[in-house]
Amino acid sequence: QKDVAWAYSWDDKKVACQLLLWEATSDVQYKQKVEAFMDNWMNGGSGIITTKCGLAWRDNWGSARYAGNAAFIALAAANANITNNEKDYRSWATEQINYLLGDNNISKVSGSCFSFQIGYGSNFPRNPHHREACPKKTPSESGDYSKGEPPKNCDGGNVLTGALVGGPDAGDNFSDDIKSYE
Repeated sequence: QKDVAWAYSWDDKKVACQLLLWEATSDVQYKQKVEAFMDNWMNGGSGIITTKCGLAWRDNWGSARYAGNAAFIALAAANANITNNEKDYRSWATEQINYLLGDNNISKVSGSCFSFQIGYGSNFPRNPHHREACPKKTPSESGDYSKGEPPKNCDGGNVLTGALVGGPDAGDNFSDDIKSYE
């Protein structure tokens, strides 16, 4: 499917541009690209799977980001009346966001539901891989985030309330480990 976005992310804004162009021009070519993008995400096309707990999963690197961003596009497309499936788009987007916030049946995997947003709910990530969560105290302190090695002593780190962590793997597993950069 030529010109159908792989994902909506910091480095690929194609589907958002197509959505805006549809709103500005009503040109069906843009509508079709947005619908094809949503069809891939909602129905498991183009390498997207749905995990057993319900996340539309694209990639190990930032799976929560990709699902959350696709949910945003679904809601924006529904608001733009781009589809006759407005209810389906809204329902699917709500399911994805609810999964990310902890309504995800991960209890079957880890023992309790788990929010991927730091500070949301009672069971959320405490050890995100992020420079500001565990900053170096001095320039000479050991640790190199670019090599997946945070500083050894993380006392006094910052709580990144509201941040979304990378997300689970395709089996709904998540490692709340500062060394886990995915």
